[in-house]
Parts: sequence; structure tokens; C-alpha cells
Amino acid sequence: MEINWVVVIYTLLLIDSMGVIIMSWFGQKWWLQFTGPMAKYFPPAKGWAVIYFTLVLAIGYLLRLF
Repeated sequence: MEINWVVVIYTLLLIDSMGVIIMSWFGQKWWLQFTGPMAKYFPPAKGWAVIYFTLVLAIGYLLRLF
């Protein structure tokens, strides 16, 4: 059985993007407390999380066409 690496990488990206959505909408206090000063450079922004999730879905749609 051959491993399809494109599907594995896409699945990891999809899981990551869904985690970012959950964290940015429900875990902002945890993120700010956990990362401390680094949160200034990587803020939990809802807008960027939605854009990231949309891009991952678009990549999945394009991969389905080929």
C-alpha cells in the first residue's frame, strides 16, 4: 500500500487550520497567557484564522480537480 503524501499533508493543514479557528474564537485568554511576550508577534486574530481556513479549503478543492 502506497502512502499518498499529498493527502497526509493536506489533512495536517486542515487539522491545523481548524485548531487555529477554535483557538482564535474560544481560546484567546489561554493563548495570551501561555505565550506571554510572544503573543505580541503572533496574536490570536480571528480574521487571519478565517483566511487561513479558507485558503486550506481552496487548496483542497483545487487538489480534488487534479
